[in-house]
Amino acid sequence: MKKLLFSFFAFTFLLAGCLETTQEITINEDGSGTVVNTNDFSALIGLAKQMGGAGDLEKAGDMAKDTVISMAQGADSIPNLTPEEKEILRKGSLRVNMNIKDEKFLTSLSLPFSKPSDITMISKLSGKAMSEAMKEQMADGSPVGGNNEIPETSSFDDYYKYEFSEGELTRKLDKDKYAGVESDEFLKGMKEASAMGLSMKATYVINLPRPAQKAEGKGVKLSDDKKKVTITADLDDFFADPSKLEYKIKY
Repeated sequence: MKKLLFSFFAFTFLLAGCLETTQEITINEDGSGTVVNTNDFSALIGLAKQMGGAGDLEKAGDMAKDTVISMAQGADSIPNLTPEEKEILRKGSLRVNMNIKDEKFLTSLSLPFSKPSDITMISKLSGKAMSEAMKEQMADGSPVGGNNEIPETSSFDDYYKYEFSEGELTRKLDKDKYAGVESDEFLKGMKEASAMGLSMKATYVINLPRPAQKAEGKGVKLSDDKKKVTITADLDDFFADPSKLEYKIKY
């Protein structure tokens, strides 16, 4: 059962994207902080039942796990990482919270940074760490892996430029790169899955060390104390109006 569910998870992650994702950035006064990427795959358990996995899920009964895994050793097993990426990944941790009975399946990857400019690298590193784990599973006899010809993974973040300066964060659409988004096989797979009813939503949360002086952007929402910025968008927003994921924050 464990292999069946994980294989289905891998297939959906690689070919259709996550159902709900949350990226929470916390910035400390000295410029250090953490990036926590949480993926909610809970709906996949119900989908697995519909796709013939009900028997295996019943055998699992009340199986539940809530564990935190250090990335210290896993960092060296992921290929094509730079020394700097490995150093950041070694300091990270992965939490897996699964409860079959309650149809709950969450993963949360937490990575630290020493300066805001590291956030761009961490965003890419998070996706690379997760996708490499999924590819490894699919190559190891996965029944849904097919011929293992999977598209290169990508995300919304790949189409934005980040600028960081003292007390200011800016994210702008990379218009030149976005002009070729229709050739992105991974995001095309996500779009096709969305057309079949798989709702996909991304939420970005930025916790500031002090109140924001300015928070601009179509999708930006600022908390009452002005120390938390939230941006929420779905796949349709990204393709119809990608400017909804742009922001400029000064604090």
